[in-house]
Amino acid sequence: MRKAFTLIELMISIILLSLIMSFLYQSVAQLQQSNQQFLKKTNSMQKREDILKLLYNDFINASSVQWYDRTGDKDTIVMQSSNSLHDMTQPYLVYRIYKDENTLRRVESPVEKVDLVNKVFRFDDIVTEVKMFKVYENKGHYLVYMNVEGMDDIYLDLVPPSLSSAKLSTTQDNTNENNVTSPN
Repeated sequence: MRKAFTLIELMISIILLSLIMSFLYQSVAQLQQSNQQFLKKTNSMQKREDILKLLYNDFINASSVQWYDRTGDKDTIVMQSSNSLHDMTQPYLVYRIYKDENTLRRVESPVEKVDLVNKVFRFDDIVTEVKMFKVYENKGHYLVYMNVEGMDDIYLDLVPPSLSSAKLSTTQDNTNENNVTSPN
């Protein structure tokens, strides 16, 4: 009766163990790669949701929206909104793409013209690698479209209540004036 393993048995077990270890290593590498892709996609979706939330809050609380530049694929808009990231009261917000970095920047200022001398404005870089930023308006109804490298397109379709209520009251005033009847 034998009491030990032969050299061939030992070599076969080492070969089997190395095959199992290589398959395990490949599985772990694929798992890490899929986790990285998942994390990248999750971060992209979170960034997209943060941008949508910021744009929504700015537009929904806007009392006025104006365009400074509508040339090409990158609009520059100015609005006055009650939404502030820097504790300003009724700040003026400027959304503009800076061409050097293709970065959408949100500038917040207490005055309509940004005061560069006194530096009373604050800015936030919203997103980089912007290909297109357009804002369309039709009778107080706004559509914001943004195309960003590596992110799903952003569509935001809304009617700010402050602007729609002002138009509604104007419409109701006109209707009331037309419905006035003279006594017989």
